[in-house]
Amino acid sequence: MKPLPITVVFFKILSVIFLSCSSLEGALHITEFMANNNESIEDEDGDASDWIEIFNSGSEPVSLDGYFLTDDSGALTKWKFPSIEISNSGFLLIFASEKDRRDPRAELHANFKLSGKGEYLALVESDGNTIVAEFGSGDAPLPVQYEDISYGLMQGGGLVPTVLIGSQQEVKVLVPSNDSLGNDWTGLEFSDADWESARMGIGYDENSTYSNQFGNDGNLGNALNGVNNSVYIRATFEVNDPASVTELILKMKYDDGFVAYLNDTLIADANAPGGLTWDSEATSDHSDNEAVEFQDFNVTSFAYLLNEGKNVLAIHGLNGGITSSDMLIAAEFHGKKITDPSLGGPGYLAVPSPRGYNGDTFEGFVGDTQFSIDRGFFEESFDLEISSSTEGAKIRYTLDGTDPSANRGSLYTGPIRVTRTTVVRAIAYLPGSRPTNIDTQTYLFPEDVVDQSRMRTSVTQSQTFGPQMINSLKSVPTVSIVTDDPSPFMNESSGNIRSESPVSVEMIFPDGTPGFQEDGGLKHFGGYYTNFRKKSFRIGFRSQYGATKLNYPMFDGFNYKHYPPTDRFDVMDLRSGSHDMQSRGAYMSNRFTDDSMLEMGNLAPHGRFVHVYLNGDYWGQYHLRERWNADMASSYFGGPKSDYDAVNLNDGFRNDEKVYDGNGVLWNEAKQLASGSNAWTFNENHIDYANLIDFMLLWVSGNSESEVRLLGSKAQGQPFRFQMKDADGFLRSPGHSVDTSGPLNLMSSSLINRNPDYAMLLADRIHMHFFNDGVLTPARNIARLQKRVDEARLGFIAESARWGNRFREYQSWLDYQQNLINSHFPNLTNTMIGRFRSAGMYPEIIAPVFSQHGGSVSSDTGLTMATDSDTIYYTTDGTDPRLSGGAVNPDAQIASFGGGGPAPVTYISSGYRWRYLDNGTNQGSAWRAENFDDSAWSSGPSELGYGSDGEGAGTTLSFGGNSSSKYPTTYFRTTVEVADPSVFFNFLLRVKYDDGIAVYINGREVIRQNLASGASFSTFASSTVSDESGWKEFTVPTQSLSAGTNVIAAEIHQGSGSSSDIRFDMFLRGETTQGGGDNVSDPLFLTSPAMLRARSYDSGGKEWSALNEAFFSIDSEPAGSDNLVISEFNYHPFNPTRPEEIEVSSDRDDFEFIEFFNAGKLAIDLTGIRFESGVNFTFPDNAILAAGKYLLLVRDREAFEARYGVRAEQIYEYTGRLSNDGENLKVIDENSDSIIDFTYNDQIPWPKVADGGGSSLILSGQLIDDPSSWVASRNQGGSPGEAEAETITYVEWALQNSVRGGPEEDDDGDNVSNYLEYYFGSSPDLATDAPFADARIQRMGGANYLTLSFPRNLLAGGSLEVQLSSDLRTWTTDAAMFETISTLDNGDGTAEVTVRYLRPVDDESKKVFLRLFSN
Repeated sequence: MKPLPITVVFFKILSVIFLSCSSLEGALHITEFMANNNESIEDEDGDASDWIEIFNSGSEPVSLDGYFLTDDSGALTKWKFPSIEISNSGFLLIFASEKDRRDPRAELHANFKLSGKGEYLALVESDGNTIVAEFGSGDAPLPVQYEDISYGLMQGGGLVPTVLIGSQQEVKVLVPSNDSLGNDWTGLEFSDADWESARMGIGYDENSTYSNQFGNDGNLGNALNGVNNSVYIRATFEVNDPASVTELILKMKYDDGFVAYLNDTLIADANAPGGLTWDSEATSDHSDNEAVEFQDFNVTSFAYLLNEGKNVLAIHGLNGGITSSDMLIAAEFHGKKITDPSLGGPGYLAVPSPRGYNGDTFEGFVGDTQFSIDRGFFEESFDLEISSSTEGAKIRYTLDGTDPSANRGSLYTGPIRVTRTTVVRAIAYLPGSRPTNIDTQTYLFPEDVVDQSRMRTSVTQSQTFGPQMINSLKSVPTVSIVTDDPSPFMNESSGNIRSESPVSVEMIFPDGTPGFQEDGGLKHFGGYYTNFRKKSFRIGFRSQYGATKLNYPMFDGFNYKHYPPTDRFDVMDLRSGSHDMQSRGAYMSNRFTDDSMLEMGNLAPHGRFVHVYLNGDYWGQYHLRERWNADMASSYFGGPKSDYDAVNLNDGFRNDEKVYDGNGVLWNEAKQLASGSNAWTFNENHIDYANLIDFMLLWVSGNSESEVRLLGSKAQGQPFRFQMKDADGFLRSPGHSVDTSGPLNLMSSSLINRNPDYAMLLADRIHMHFFNDGVLTPARNIARLQKRVDEARLGFIAESARWGNRFREYQSWLDYQQNLINSHFPNLTNTMIGRFRSAGMYPEIIAPVFSQHGGSVSSDTGLTMATDSDTIYYTTDGTDPRLSGGAVNPDAQIASFGGGGPAPVTYISSGYRWRYLDNGTNQGSAWRAENFDDSAWSSGPSELGYGSDGEGAGTTLSFGGNSSSKYPTTYFRTTVEVADPSVFFNFLLRVKYDDGIAVYINGREVIRQNLASGASFSTFASSTVSDESGWKEFTVPTQSLSAGTNVIAAEIHQGSGSSSDIRFDMFLRGETTQGGGDNVSDPLFLTSPAMLRARSYDSGGKEWSALNEAFFSIDSEPAGSDNLVISEFNYHPFNPTRPEEIEVSSDRDDFEFIEFFNAGKLAIDLTGIRFESGVNFTFPDNAILAAGKYLLLVRDREAFEARYGVRAEQIYEYTGRLSNDGENLKVIDENSDSIIDFTYNDQIPWPKVADGGGSSLILSGQLIDDPSSWVASRNQGGSPGEAEAETITYVEWALQNSVRGGPEEDDDGDNVSNYLEYYFGSSPDLATDAPFADARIQRMGGANYLTLSFPRNLLAGGSLEVQLSSDLRTWTTDAAMFETISTLDNGDGTAEVTVRYLRPVDDESKKVFLRLFSN
């Protein structure tokens, strides 16, 4: 077939733009904008949206009705102003948020965002053509924009300092006696006429430290001393022309804390609790020496709060405690004003001033210092070069950790030789430009670190540990802290430092993984009642140091199903170990309890182990841990951190109550409800009871202090959740009563017993965590601890070299962990279950035990349930068989016991006969073997033993001739016949022993308790048994026994030669389910995925068991790269245009979607599958994707359904956004193994039309990471949840349309061939429907570009390209010269496609011919 072209001819293109404005319009200016807003100001939704400031410099008001704002020179009418007026010398702020809001009575929001890369921005007159003000024209392009740095016009003429509140300011003072004033006293209109008058400088002093700091009548003496921790201060002041104030500095002297308000808005605070009340105290001390020096707080961002005329600064002063000997609060308020607001040239503005005069601008930024070698670990010396991209910039550096500046440090003139562990800090500067911040690079030479003076040679030079030192120092990531003056922090014997010092912090990975460097404030934390030489560090990220957030995945690789770690932090804590370093444990308690809560499905601080260096000196291995605060809650639950209460409770979960974040409203309500008659009934919106129970179940399983932290939010609907504040000592034998009443007495027995549903929830949580491989079962406990031991073990050698003589040596630490693994955790679960039962917290009736606890089954797999009760109720629809109040769910089914299920078999029980040897002889190890001859041994029935409390009820044993030196070891053997062990699920082995035991089956060890590995006949037990008469349960796999005769051997070891008793008994049963009673149900068969939930019921005692539940899928398989694919996604949707779309959202990103497809032959279980990069989403438990089916993830379901309609496919919502510029999408499983991993882009070779042009990206090939495997959808918006419609061939189309002629003929005589009618979607029998191409000029970035639009049959096959010619004879194709910029669905099976010629055209352009070539 011949190529069939349509030719469009263009001759010289002339473009003339006229600019004009009237005198009124000449008064309008775009004076400032911010294209990369992080925290300058927030919009009404709490979002840090970009913003644009319009200023009227004229003497008359100006109406903006019908004017336009745009960021596209080719679309000047992009966003239209409503009817709104700017007063003379007035400002108007518009958020560039894409939210498109035009209500003149509220915030204005444009329908576009600003690009940080620098783009066009213009204010356009109502005629849609006349540009009133613009940035980024073709001859003056905008430079790159930086985070929280605005850009605009200078308004800095006549800048003068001004003092708004001076040192002798008259103030009003009140020592509050109750909360009757609430927060009203901080407002401007509040009357303080009856308050005391004084001069600034308020407080008291039992000595004379502050005597010259107090103003007249400012020493309140006994009116404040011992009366209250808080004092209220109000200072009124006048401001003329507040828009002229370009800088505001609050200068504070304070002992010990304060909160400052300007016209009722909080502007600054220090050492202030979150839940501020009339009698609050400071959260930390501020030393007397520091308190007499002014500390500056830059509050310029609040200058817009200033009123013309009267203003008020209100200060809530805070003391460190009611018994403090002194207190001081003094304030000054300074500013700078512009006396000549005339406009100057454009530039960057160091301090954003929305709605105010700008001040001076600067030309740009000195290019950041570049280090030729990045931070890391080194073995050999190297030459380090430092450079800046800014021509003429100078560089100064230091090697001792001090801060370099333009006047401090060595001037860089050439490479620096680095031969040992060195901290290099550098700054680049140039007059007229903003200097760089201080860049810090730490270079670590481990061999040099080993020889540092604080490292103990007894470790570093030992034969065992010396060779491991280098690897030890590189075993975990390193955190390098560098401060200008480290001496206070290096003084190990000094007290804890509570005030912050500026620091650099770096994270360095031994394997070369890129880390980070950020600036923050360093202080100690904890240690209020102790003073360990190894202290904990806290680093806060605040605007005064640099970024207000650390944006880095510090805990990458430590993943949890319910709460994957965030990558945004306002604080990083480095925990030394505190009490856990010595008597209360071995460094692991806090990390273990945090991990436990996370695995239980609760939020807790994430963490990891790191090495810490202080100005290049090794300082030990630390626990890097998230701080439990409002910012953390905001990161995981959403909403601003200001919405959250963070509460601290100490000893007994009662003392030192403090709301250290938030306003305390939810907390006060929770306390009020908890003190009522029935907190369970009325407190569910304030307390997450399941979380509270989990917290208490974990807490009573250890021996830590009774300290808790809580997070909750009334505004966000988040009830309080609980977490151990300080778990030091947890990893010891349980030391608390299991029925401890807990925080606010919410776990009191009386409260639980009054509420059957509460009691049932408690039993259910116990069953969830202590049974069926739950989080607190032995295997899970051991695996969780072992994972962290493996992480910290090698690094602990370096820790021991630094601190071992003061805390724990390596071997002591390792032995402690091994004892936990070998002795503590194997018994802990059963011990706790026994205690819960004894306390009435867990029912005696056995919960139904399933023959298979969840997973994939076939439709012919029979599932049975076992119990010791007479009835089992179960459901498969996800509901509870028990209704609230205790009634039976009418939809629950009753399991039948018709004998159809297998029955367990008991092989050994009390009374079983045993051979035993009780003569104190050494039997070595041969006695354990199957073929050992024990015929000479005595025999008798169990229980065997001796003692005064009935031990040895079956057979009394001998302890030898000396009651003070009894035989250490007694041996036992027996045989048991098991026809076929494989018919059982496992074997239940129960033993009674006193005090140590080892059990062997067919010569292989299966149990060892309280007995050292390799113990001989003379070895005593390593510890005693508290519950000597109780059965200890163990599970033995079926593989441990053989078909036929099995030999069971056991050795019992006394605790000491003077012990008064010994006992031994055993119970062995083959289980047809994993535990359970003797009543086994008939088989149950499932034909579809289901959540099986079951409870046993004692119809006589009317007692329910705990709930057992498990999800079963039908013939499913795990997700993998061979069956789960992302088959389509829409990363940059087209703008909403239809009313039903705009009604839901004007934000195009809300219409994003990601489509998954199961390409396998079996259903896929998606439980725990999550995005590691891209958007934020983890598939919920029990999500199943059937073979050949689709599943959709959407950003906003309501918006998605407004565009695409309600869909039958599974739909889930994610958070975050797909990047319009391209990004990595990575999907991983629960083991962090990659399933999907590719990086898309908005540039060629990826289809560019998907970048906002209307198309989605559809996977068409086999290689997901290959751009050629992806095509743009033909349908506008794509085809989510289904395959895109197949194309039809020309032959099929011709038959459908009754075409008579061939493809090159023209049936309707419109000079368009039949084939082109097919391709363009026009009618082949209607001449008036001939296709056409529309050419236009698009102005963009100050240049003109040619666009060409034409129709496209969405179902047509074939291809089309744009060809060029200069003479109509020679035609060429160059795909790189054109880009598809939109594909708009016409709704009739066709779309309008627009392509853009990428070469600008102007008056001097040569003539060019274009044709559309379809083949």
